Amino acid sequence: MTRHRTWITIAGVSLFVLLAAACSDVAEEPEAGGTAPADTAVAQCGDDTIVLAVNPWIGAKANAAVAKVLMEQQMGCTVELEDPIAEKAQFPAMADGDVDATLEVWPSGHADDYAQFIEEAGTVVDGGLLGITGNIGWFMPSYVVDENPQYATVQGFKENADIFATADTGDKGRFLGADTTYSIFDEQIIAALGLDLEVIYSGSEDASLSALDTAVQNEEPILMYWWTPQWANAKYDLVEVELPEFTDECADIALNDPEAVGYNCDYADDVLYKAFSAQLEGKDPAAFEFLSNFEWTEEDQNSVALEIQEGAEPEEAAQSWIDAHQDVWQAWLPQA
Repeated sequence: MTRHRTWITIAGVSLFVLLAAACSDVAEEPEAGGTAPADTAVAQCGDDTIVLAVNPWIGAKANAAVAKVLMEQQMGCTVELEDPIAEKAQFPAMADGDVDATLEVWPSGHADDYAQFIEEAGTVVDGGLLGITGNIGWFMPSYVVDENPQYATVQGFKENADIFATADTGDKGRFLGADTTYSIFDEQIIAALGLDLEVIYSGSEDASLSALDTAVQNEEPILMYWWTPQWANAKYDLVEVELPEFTDECADIALNDPEAVGYNCDYADDVLYKAFSAQLEGKDPAAFEFLSNFEWTEEDQNSVALEIQEGAEPEEAAQSWIDAHQDVWQAWLPQA
C-alpha cells in the first residue's frame, strides 16, 4: 500500500464525563431490545430530537445505524437521520444547529472546514476519533497490474493509458471517479502530472461498485477512485497505484483552496474523526457524551456495512452487531 503522511484531527480528542444532567432521567434497565446490565444507571436523553448526518457511503450508514439503535434503546433518545447529506454540506448544517453530529469525517478533504468552523468560528466541535484510519487512492484489480506492470505507478499513465479507454473518453484512458460530492482531487492530479486520463464520474458508491463488478466478471481493465475501509475490499483483489508522496504543498491547497490547480500528489491517510454542532452539549449532554465515546474498528464497521449491502435494513444490521458486542458499546453509555 502507498505510504502517506497522516492527517490527524487538529485539536486534541476530549472525552467529556457528565456527573449529572438536570434535563435527563435515570434508567435502571434498558428498553426492550437492549442488553445492558439491570443495575447500570444510564443517563437518558432529553426531549429534543438528535439529528445525525449520514454521508453517501455505506460505512457512514453503518455508523449512524448503530448509534441510532443504541441511543434509542439504551438512552430513550429520539434520533433522526439526515440521509444522505453531502460531505461539504454537513459542516454548515452543524454550525446552524440543523444537524447535531456527523460520525465520520475524512480530514484530508476537510482541512478548510476544520479551520473555518471548528478553529475560527467555534460553531462546530471536534468530537474525537472514530477509531478507524481511512485511505483514499487510485485502485485497480490485481490482474490489470499483473498483465501491465507499468501501471503500478503513476508514471505508467503519462503516455499511454488506452487500455482504460471507453467510448466516453476517446483516446484517453478513463479514470472512474465516484460521487462528485466526495473529497476529490483527481482532476487536479491528472492535470498537474500530465496523465493520459480523463475523469468520468460514476455518481455514487453503488455505481462504482457495479462498474467494478462488471469489469472483474469480464476481466477488463478499470482504474478508479476508491478507499479503505470498505467491505468490497475483501471481495475484490484490488491494487493501489503508487502516486507521488503527499506533501506540504498539497496540504496547503487542501486547506486554503481545494479547487485550485497544482494538487499533484497522493491523498493523505485519514485518521477519521467525529464532529458535533457546538450547540449539542447544551441541548443534550447525554447524547453528547455517548457520541463522544462512540469508537469502533474497521472490522466492526465492515461487518455492519456488509450486512446492509447484502439486503438487511440498516437498523437490523446494527442490531445484529449490538447483540454480539455488548463488551464494546457498554463503554459508550453515559452514566447518570
